[in-house]
Amino acid sequence: MLGRNEFILVLASGFTSAWLLAHGWTICGLIMFLAFLSKFSELRGPRKLSVPDDFNVVVIGAGVSGIGIGKRLNDIGVKYVILEKSGDLGGTWYDNMYPGVACDVPSHLYSFSYFMNPDWSRAYSKGKEIHNYLRKAASSFGVYPHVKFNTRVKSCVWNDKTARWKVTTTEGEEYTANILISGSGALHVPKLPPFKGKDDFKGPNFHTALWDKNFDPKGKKVAVVGTGASSVQCVPGLVERGVSELRVFQRTPGWVPPRLDYEYPELVKTMFRIFPFTNAMHRWFFFWRNEFRFRCIFTQDAWITKKISTYVHNLVRKHYSHVIKDKDLLKKLTPNFSMGCKRITPSDTYLQAFNEKHVHLITERVSEITENGIKTADGVHHEVDAIVYATGFDLQKSARPFTQIGADGKNLSETWGDAPAAYLGIVHEDNPNWFILLGPGTGLGHNSIIYMIECQVNYTIDAIKKLVNSGARSMSIKK
Repeated sequence: MLGRNEFILVLASGFTSAWLLAHGWTICGLIMFLAFLSKFSELRGPRKLSVPDDFNVVVIGAGVSGIGIGKRLNDIGVKYVILEKSGDLGGTWYDNMYPGVACDVPSHLYSFSYFMNPDWSRAYSKGKEIHNYLRKAASSFGVYPHVKFNTRVKSCVWNDKTARWKVTTTEGEEYTANILISGSGALHVPKLPPFKGKDDFKGPNFHTALWDKNFDPKGKKVAVVGTGASSVQCVPGLVERGVSELRVFQRTPGWVPPRLDYEYPELVKTMFRIFPFTNAMHRWFFFWRNEFRFRCIFTQDAWITKKISTYVHNLVRKHYSHVIKDKDLLKKLTPNFSMGCKRITPSDTYLQAFNEKHVHLITERVSEITENGIKTADGVHHEVDAIVYATGFDLQKSARPFTQIGADGKNLSETWGDAPAAYLGIVHEDNPNWFILLGPGTGLGHNSIIYMIECQVNYTIDAIKKLVNSGARSMSIKK
């Protein structure tokens, strides 16, 4: 439901559109009228469900998914609790605090469609600003009172007789739920390579997702292992923090087109606040631009997309040639595969960092970690004071963070095997009354994952409504 200020803005936009149309400003009047219609339907607010007093939902995880589903459960008047393993909500934006952490999706798109933020400081916001936005959203939605922090789920077991889930935490607490919703995320279990001698290293060493708050890289020799999304942000961040020497160990180069980041002027922010429909139009532009890019760059089933894709690849290669001064370095940093085979990692500072004399790219395979450095396959020993592992996440473990026994008596992890699957990435045939947000096959690399989560939340809320209104105790998809 709209707040007082939004209510006034909706009414004002209605009167303004009528005045503009009456005085011959047809185009402006129509634009304002469309903005009025888009918000008018929200004036009444969502209809509450009539649910039994003992009907409740357990949500696992208080990241973007948990906040989003919590908001919608509040809207329809369903009781719920969110079990969050960390000390604050925000998921990945709470856990990750390495230098340079940011989002590579435009901020106005990487946000809830129903809670747009006119005050984003820049096109691609830093992690702290995103985390603050999520905290503000959770507070506005009334989600905070429903969250139990520092509570890690150990197991979830379906009971056919009661048609409920029993959720047990690592501390031995038990919860029962008519509906179980997993919003634990797809990338939250750090993956550390099993290098020989890894435990022998005497200096600070950690994964980017487990950054040591007390670590000061200034004046130190630092190694970064990996060249994925986290590394592309972390490497320039470490350079800015004054490392004396930085060695980046690369297995495979990535596509790093310019991100074209910029700050939003105060005038633009004011416009977004006063005329919310301009904020929405800005968001729509980013969405359809990204969809268009996907069609043109990643699909080559038509002659025109082949032409465009080839042009874009050559354009980015030209950017590499322009930015990287050393020819040998240029060859090592340029991928020999098409965009999309590995996640694209846009940046305005990553490639440029290698022009610094104290930044070195190592392409030889890591063979061993020693007490004071890293030895590569060519026999060279690279002495460092600290090692940062930017080696990504374990997708398999992230997809199954707890034991889950369904109606068939089997652990979902065993049922999935090495290939997790769910209908629409949301529900599973042997797990009644269970929904997973950001489930198998729903991640994407070209647009906002929050948009995907919102779609999955809509599906989940619609299913809950159907279950309650039908009077049924459980629901599951057909095999």
